[in-house]
Amino acid sequence: MTRNQRARFLALSMLAAIGAALLAVIIATFWMTPNDSLAYWIAGHRLAAGEPVYVAPDAAFEPYAFHYPAPVAQLLAPIAVVVPALAFCVIYRSLMLFALWDLAGRRMLNMLALIAFLPMAVALRIENVEIFMALGIVIGLRRWPWLFSVGALIKVSPGLGIVYLAMRRRWRDVAIATAVGVAIAAVSFLVSPELWRASTESITGRVGMVGNSLIPVPYVYRAIAGLILAVVGGLIGRRRGELLLVVGITIANPGLSLQGFAVLAAAIPIWRAGPEGLLGRFETAGPAPAAVPQLQGT
Repeated sequence: MTRNQRARFLALSMLAAIGAALLAVIIATFWMTPNDSLAYWIAGHRLAAGEPVYVAPDAAFEPYAFHYPAPVAQLLAPIAVVVPALAFCVIYRSLMLFALWDLAGRRMLNMLALIAFLPMAVALRIENVEIFMALGIVIGLRRWPWLFSVGALIKVSPGLGIVYLAMRRRWRDVAIATAVGVAIAAVSFLVSPELWRASTESITGRVGMVGNSLIPVPYVYRAIAGLILAVVGGLIGRRRGELLLVVGITIANPGLSLQGFAVLAAAIPIWRAGPEGLLGRFETAGPAPAAVPQLQGT
């Protein structure tokens, strides 16, 4: 091990120690009480019971308020009927840790070091969906582009991934992602148009609000900035373009409080993929050269 390698390992170990301490505090204190994950269970439970799911826009940032689109509530409803609230929270927290482990290259030391990034620790403490958003970006670029449309139905801004794919002229991926999103939305609307109206009113009522965002700018302006970054990133492509996409999706996140910056963790697998990035590796990998026939002398 060279001197530089030892220095990097020491720095990583120190960050991992900080992350381990933060995780221990989160588990021993904040995870002893319900957090945002309970809001998701409550929304599903209310829908299954025929009760109102959405609150007025001015109460959208109250504890346990649910303001995700209708398909999310419809997915949560049967889960809330079958899975008790406590079990739901435990499963949700386990999935967060698994997603974080995957983002960190499936290495425990790297995962603990990533928790030292304060927005990531806060995301674990709040139990929102930012960690899943980060993993969705990575898998969407690497393998399943339809995850961008699924993410758009949850937090809007992951839909910028489809814009990025279009700028890269990945038309097949764009078609798949769009078709999946339209199909989910159409089925959801046919099942409950009333829920869609309530969801739309809840979302549009908050367009001009700063809410709990750390950036004191109304959401519509952040959404435009995110769109510009996704377009520019698509024109650039490769690792730099994908990193711009991650930043665009992050700042266009409707609820950009401190834990919202945990979405930036998607940059780690992109950076480790090399200069070509995640999607770029498939774009530059051409077909294997044809074998040259060998002439045999007679």
